[in-house]
Amino acid sequence: MPFHDDPLLREELIVKYLQRRLDAATTEAFESHYLTCEECFEELRVSQLLTEGLSQGRIDRRHSGQVTVLQFTGPVQLTRRSAGLTALSQSVLEQKDSNVLIDLNRVSRIDSAGLGLLMSCYSHAVRNRRAFKLLNPNRDVRELLRFTKIDGVLETYDNEQEALRSFAQG
Repeated sequence: MPFHDDPLLREELIVKYLQRRLDAATTEAFESHYLTCEECFEELRVSQLLTEGLSQGRIDRRHSGQVTVLQFTGPVQLTRRSAGLTALSQSVLEQKDSNVLIDLNRVSRIDSAGLGLLMSCYSHAVRNRRAFKLLNPNRDVRELLRFTKIDGVLETYDNEQEALRSFAQG
């Protein structure tokens, strides 16, 4: 393939390659060329870093009394090496003086690393004599929490006002 003839085609290939949407033959040709062409390799690396940076899981933080409510700004997965997992870990571990309510509304998937982080967050809150609760998990996430019996440890709510009131009761 003539990778240097059309810059737009090259960018489209990079995007499809990073998204793993190229067929096997195109992937092989792409990798063979990019591994031997320093200019193209650098362009691929920059595109990869930019893509990773743009997909970083941002978390909005707001306070309601003694409760910090954390909510993802876009769709996210709490899986091993995901930006969402890293962002959540940093956000929760910064909280020492308030209770934490995590809105899982935009979380589409959680794996064992994500479950482990939720339990670590819970332990962190308990060590600091605070509470840690979950809000708005989708059906699949709720089922995973039930299946792993984590729902017996982590209180989960579908209504934010009810969740916020529960912190005052406990």
